[in-house]
Amino acid sequence: MGVIVGLLGVTACVIIGFVGPGGPLPVLVQPFEFIVIGGAGLFATIISNPAPVLKALIPGLLGTIKGSGIGKETYRDLLGLMASIFDTMRREGVLGIEGDLSNPHESARFKKYPKASDDHHLMETFTGALRLFVDGVVNAFDLERLLDTEIETHHEEALIPPDAITKLADAFPAMGIVAAVLGVIITMQHLDGPPQEIGHHVAAALVGTMLGILLSYGYVGPLGTKMGHVVREQSAILKTVKAGLVSFAGGAPPQVALEFARKTIPSNLRPTAEELEEIMKDAKKG
Repeated sequence: MGVIVGLLGVTACVIIGFVGPGGPLPVLVQPFEFIVIGGAGLFATIISNPAPVLKALIPGLLGTIKGSGIGKETYRDLLGLMASIFDTMRREGVLGIEGDLSNPHESARFKKYPKASDDHHLMETFTGALRLFVDGVVNAFDLERLLDTEIETHHEEALIPPDAITKLADAFPAMGIVAAVLGVIITMQHLDGPPQEIGHHVAAALVGTMLGILLSYGYVGPLGTKMGHVVREQSAILKTVKAGLVSFAGGAPPQVALEFARKTIPSNLRPTAEELEEIMKDAKKG
């Protein structure tokens, strides 16, 4: 919602700032300037990025509107799910969760915490690490290294589309200069015309410069920054998984492992120690 409000706000402020002092709005409608700037920027992006990155751009841009979907309830559900699993493993051993891991989508335990279990990549990381417990081939040191590698790989890969959008934003001012220079060239062909005609062509050329700068700093650049924030939010919750699992694998009791996990949660989303107690009690009831 904030992205839409921001885009509309930028547009409104620019238009009001131009029309208010008496600027003629139709002058800003320069379709060929849009073609030069937008088209050249689009094809430059195609040149500079492989197909998988290009395919990820549209979902990434749409993701800026709906956000990462990770909020306080997501972390509460994750802590609850971890509490339930840790408690079961402590009482019944790893075989107590084997049925849940064989089909997490049908597991009653996982369904109890939908905010966390509906996140595909989060559950892929979580259940993948838990399967190592079941296989009996995990220790805290190796698990930490494995999860560090997975989180780093995911983070670097997920940052490629935002980086591509940021580079596109950086290119737009230069594309605007190209459009302006082309407009000046056209203007030079009409120097023997009336002043009104020359003024029209000069205005069109200046619109090109303005559009390039506006697209860069008013629209595309902020979208690239927001995409980066979404990626960091998605990576942050994986660090919570790592902290809890590594601590538990190292022999810590469930409550201590969950406290390690809780401390990694961003402060604005972190449950209090009292809330963690309630989460653990609810998990034991389940």
